[in-house]
Amino acid sequence: MSFQDLEAGRRDLISGKHDPTQAVASGVFQINTAVSAFRRQVNALGTPKDTAELREKLHKTRLYIGNLVKDTSERLKQASETDHQAGVNPAKKIADAKLAKDFQAVLKEFQKAQRLAAEKETAYAPSVPQTVLSSSYSASDQDINADKSSEQRVLLVESRREQVLLARK
Repeated sequence: MSFQDLEAGRRDLISGKHDPTQAVASGVFQINTAVSAFRRQVNALGTPKDTAELREKLHKTRLYIGNLVKDTSERLKQASETDHQAGVNPAKKIADAKLAKDFQAVLKEFQKAQRLAAEKETAYAPSVPQTVLSSSYSASDQDINADKSSEQRVLLVESRREQVLLARK
């Protein structure tokens, strides 16, 4: 199965063109790919890239992964039901068991990433773009407060990082 086949698998997963085993394999691949993207987004929390847009992307990615998990779980049940019928190839049973194990592993990774996201989302506030800040102050106020606010922001971020690290211990 090529990468393009797996990418196209999402459409086939919904339409049911593949047998359940192929649909599960495709679903696990897509979940794994989405979890990797989710982890990259989570790693950006607490950095200057942490914006309201990033948090919206996180939310959408979380929902997308949830839908993939639901679809893949249904297909895994179908594959499992097929395996309990008489005359099923033992190799298919083994392949389905491996897919179930891979599915559980990717779910655990997603749960870890979700926990980390929840910690970081509560510990850090999204960065406010400088253009928004500049529109609310006059030029002289900005010059006076620019050094103070950037220094305060750095101290605030550092203290939040310390809090998160201490909470993990």
